Amino acid sequence: MLKNRKSWGYVPEGAGRDLRIDLLRGFAVVAMVIDHIAGPSPLYAITGGNRFYTSAAEGFIFISGLVMGLVYQRLIARDGLGISLRRALERAVTLYLLTITLSLALIPLSEASSVYWAQGLDFSDPIAFLVSVLALHRTYYLVDIPLLYTILILVSPLALILLSQGKTAVVLGLSWLLWGAYQFFPEETEMPWTISGNYLFYASAWQVFFFTGLALGWHHAGLTQRLAKFHRRGALFVSLIGTALLVAGYWVMNRLGTFWQAEPVDVQEFQLFLLEAVFGKADVRPGRIIASLIVFSFLYLLVTELWRPVYRALGWFLLPLGQSALYAYAAHLVIALPLALMLQASPLPETMRWPLNAAIQIAALALLWVLIRLRLFFVNPTRGWARYALPVGAICMTLILLPLDPSPTRPGLASAAPEVDPYASRVARAFGTPIPGRPPANVTVVALPTPRPSLRQIELPAIGPEARVSRYVGAIDGTLQNIRFYSPALGRDMQYFIYLPPNYDREVRRYPVLFMLHGNSGSFEEWPGYGLVGAADRLIAAREILPLIIVMPQGDFSYWVNQAGTGERYGDYTTQDLPRHVQSTYRVLFGSEHWAIGGLSMGGFGALASAFRHPETFGVVGAHSPALPHEGERDFLGAGQFFADKDPIQLARRLSPTSHPTIWLDAGDEDPWLDRVELVHRVLDRRGIHHELEVSPGEHWGTYWMEHVVDYLRFYDRALNPERRL
Repeated sequence: MLKNRKSWGYVPEGAGRDLRIDLLRGFAVVAMVIDHIAGPSPLYAITGGNRFYTSAAEGFIFISGLVMGLVYQRLIARDGLGISLRRALERAVTLYLLTITLSLALIPLSEASSVYWAQGLDFSDPIAFLVSVLALHRTYYLVDIPLLYTILILVSPLALILLSQGKTAVVLGLSWLLWGAYQFFPEETEMPWTISGNYLFYASAWQVFFFTGLALGWHHAGLTQRLAKFHRRGALFVSLIGTALLVAGYWVMNRLGTFWQAEPVDVQEFQLFLLEAVFGKADVRPGRIIASLIVFSFLYLLVTELWRPVYRALGWFLLPLGQSALYAYAAHLVIALPLALMLQASPLPETMRWPLNAAIQIAALALLWVLIRLRLFFVNPTRGWARYALPVGAICMTLILLPLDPSPTRPGLASAAPEVDPYASRVARAFGTPIPGRPPANVTVVALPTPRPSLRQIELPAIGPEARVSRYVGAIDGTLQNIRFYSPALGRDMQYFIYLPPNYDREVRRYPVLFMLHGNSGSFEEWPGYGLVGAADRLIAAREILPLIIVMPQGDFSYWVNQAGTGERYGDYTTQDLPRHVQSTYRVLFGSEHWAIGGLSMGGFGALASAFRHPETFGVVGAHSPALPHEGERDFLGAGQFFADKDPIQLARRLSPTSHPTIWLDAGDEDPWLDRVELVHRVLDRRGIHHELEVSPGEHWGTYWMEHVVDYLRFYDRALNPERRL
């Protein structure tokens, strides 16, 4: 191909492989290895370190679609649609087997060894875990790309049928429509299903790269002819300028504090706004699409125009990686775990890490290249028993190892840890996946799974002191976040505050969770206003209580139960939607003994009703000055059996003496609801149900609750951690 050529440009020969695509996919493999193995190094200047406006993952998915379009257009023309679709499904089966093998091998080994990307998974039910992996409902760091690729290949036959019928516009229209809808309605358009552990590659957004590449690959020959007279060097120059501007913009954005005369928190909030709303990776924001288009065009045109020198300099290395990209990706996962453990245990000074990381990344790439050239451990991807041996072995290993439950699922006091920049943690969470690297001694870095924000919910951050999450909370060691999530029961987004204890994003552990409900005249800001967050943070720092997660949701004027008349299902929102969302989003302990619910006034009513009706969810309940109206006093609470099914007093009469939550009641001695609170106490006493009742001086007013916040936290600490030793 390279002989007798006066031009440096690429000239295809026949209908064989397009070596430019193989070479670029090889570069994508190189970038992923550098970004996933060891940690920050000088080589990040080439890859962007998973923090640039586009990354190797976008290139890998796009090129995979492009190659599939190229290959299957020829296969369908040669062998017919039926045979070709069967081959596509066989490819999907191979990818499925590879994905579950990697998942079942990497997850238990990572959790057992407490490597820094471990998430503290609960393995108390090994069969459930195994089924979730086999059903593609569970993924993990570094295994998420193969899972996404499996789903895309599984769906691709439908797109190939449409393409073979000349309906390219339908394929592209549906793909881009789904991407656009996901930007504004992520919860409503999540496809094909919710996948635990997937914090980065959401199929509804990422599919746009694959199916756009598929359509371009299908029409590659025609597009090449149409663009034969296109001024490629002019386009190369334009894409070069665009790429340079992106690099410069990225450099400026990371140094905004130097140019922007504002408080550091304002600069950081603006940077996070750009990362989340403009260049967000997990949701594939519009800016990321544009950046990928510019950078990919530049690389493709550069390779096209300078093919001969690029081929001579890098072809020998990149082409084998690109032509065996799937093998290279799987093999680099096998290499990543032992390297991570080795680096995590090595006490090297900080000055040595960058050059050492670069050396390790180069060595890993060299090892991959040798394995591919020697074709070691290659398995026929379409036939034979060998491709089933590894999945079966992984399943057997899972069933043997997981009952040992090596994950850290018990609460306990955290060891002291060096301070880190909280902004760095938030940036890492904005990208959904932790940066590979070694954490400080005795500290484990874990990505915080955060709810996916909709573009409808993102606003340019305020500049100035008002940018704080809550005006009631000052400096704390933990984290307070204001989050929205979609409640199916209410059919709308609901807000909540969540307090995450100190070191949440640096430790492999799960935490008890406390839901605190506000009163009738309050909002989700009420408990922070009464000092709950500050008190919890101080008590945890002083080791007077154990770390816990506190969720403070919005409940309007609902009494936190399903409504009569309007039919608003606030009870289902409180006892189903919110717990499911919290359990799937944050590292909370499983089991009702680790889940508490409390509330003041109206929230005390809701807490008792929720826990008495659902002791399997909430094993601890606290009612602080609960408002307990009679039947008929609140129309929306209904009458007759409807009211009886929500009234804490009547629910207490039906409470099982053998399976009930741990109960706390308190009220001021001048509280107008004291008689009703004491009635609950007498009902529980008659049924032989142990509980605590505290009557203290005070009224039904904010001052009373502020004075007793510490008492409440100590109760929840005792109830949620009965075996602790301080």
